[in-house]
Amino acid sequence: MMKSRFMLRAGAFRMLAASAAVAAFGVWSCQRSAQPKPNVLLITLDTTRPDRLGCYGHAPAETRAIDTLAQGGTRFERAISTAGLTPMAHASILTGLNNHHHGLRVFHSAEAGHVMKPDVHSLPELLKARGWQTAAFTSAYPVSRAYGLDQGFDTFDAGVDTSALDLSGQQRHETTWADTRGTSTQRRGDATTDAALAWFDDQAEAGPWCMWVHYFDAHDFSIVPPAEWSSARGITYPTGDLNRRDQLEWRERMYDPELTFIDQQIARILARLDADGTLENTVVVIVADHGQGLSDGLQNHKWMKHRLLYDWCVRVPLIIHGPGVTARVVGSQVRTTDIVPTLLELLDVPASDELDGRSLVPLLRGEAETEARLAFSDALNLYDTHSPRATALPPGQYDNLYALQDGRWKLVWHEREPALSELYDLVRDPQELDNRYAPDDPEVKRLMTLLQAAEVTRVEPQGGSGEDPNAAALQSLGYGGGEGDFAPTKPQRDR
Repeated sequence: MMKSRFMLRAGAFRMLAASAAVAAFGVWSCQRSAQPKPNVLLITLDTTRPDRLGCYGHAPAETRAIDTLAQGGTRFERAISTAGLTPMAHASILTGLNNHHHGLRVFHSAEAGHVMKPDVHSLPELLKARGWQTAAFTSAYPVSRAYGLDQGFDTFDAGVDTSALDLSGQQRHETTWADTRGTSTQRRGDATTDAALAWFDDQAEAGPWCMWVHYFDAHDFSIVPPAEWSSARGITYPTGDLNRRDQLEWRERMYDPELTFIDQQIARILARLDADGTLENTVVVIVADHGQGLSDGLQNHKWMKHRLLYDWCVRVPLIIHGPGVTARVVGSQVRTTDIVPTLLELLDVPASDELDGRSLVPLLRGEAETEARLAFSDALNLYDTHSPRATALPPGQYDNLYALQDGRWKLVWHEREPALSELYDLVRDPQELDNRYAPDDPEVKRLMTLLQAAEVTRVEPQGGSGEDPNAAALQSLGYGGGEGDFAPTKPQRDR
């Protein structure tokens, strides 16, 4: 009973398989002039590493719905997020802006913005103004109105009441191993999916729609799939308190099953769209906000969770499927900030020059890149009142961290202790084990100059002072010629 409930309908598989064959020949239904405006289904997978999905080569994975979308669409091998934390990363996905431009920098702080700037235009705002219905169904408090992420949505359902939470500090999970559909801080993926499907039942207006669905299940084991679902996979939930070693083991053990549970929720939505005949005219985007350290993160960098800027944290899956998209794999580096300009171009909606991202449509069509896409990420641990204590993060990581990578070289600048900064050659050292940082290294100088020019280290208080507290530190290292280089002028966007 439970198993059949979550199986992807045969019709959906037939449709997706057929779309893959059509896409392979570069012919898609959007080429018909009578086709209505496409819909948008944006699905974000919280705390999801690409290398744990079947379409990215993880053999044990049971992610059939995601893998089928990848087979019929474009899968990006190297997509980079702007942060290793949920609110900031999602703000970039929704706006096409880097963190220092959309203004959401931390979970909570009196010194750094913890709400998306109201004058920033999000994807749903842009589409709503042009006739799209907009709805969002999210699964946890970090993706809620509390951070301004509801901008532009006609319907915004976060599943939790953030007005009852004190967001100035980390929300402790009130349960572990709870076989329940929700708590005060999050809800399970099947409950979020039910809400999304109910919206399709209730919405009666004609016209295209844009829906964002967010799944939090893989983040932790405070809420878990139904016990009968897990027992069918040989998993019996532990009882009582777990020691630290057992917690780490179970975090790893539950990661793949919870991704399977999420995948089955995605299958339910796809089956519904297939049954309605709207899937073939829907652009589906699958992306994560950030990854997770797991056992290799613990082994290599002494950290099993997220928040940091190593690849296991900021490299995310990105799959685009639908009208105007051909079946292919793209190996060059892209960014989550590229999603908004891509969707706007696919939907024939004008995009602002202020966006940090650059459309991926040429790559979707198989065209070669003409210039590298620089990817910026940050982790402002010293500002964030949610940050773990200094002794909790790995040595040297309790700092404000700013990363810039160009597809091969990656620099992570440590603001408070620059000598602990990091430089990695990702081609020769993909696991980031050999830190080659030296202040006089040519690649360090090149990337630091780009980091300074982009004003990534500018951190405005919630009110907005426009000053860069890191200007003096950068100048002392020789990056920038004088005070004028750090004046609060309009930033030059790298696209």
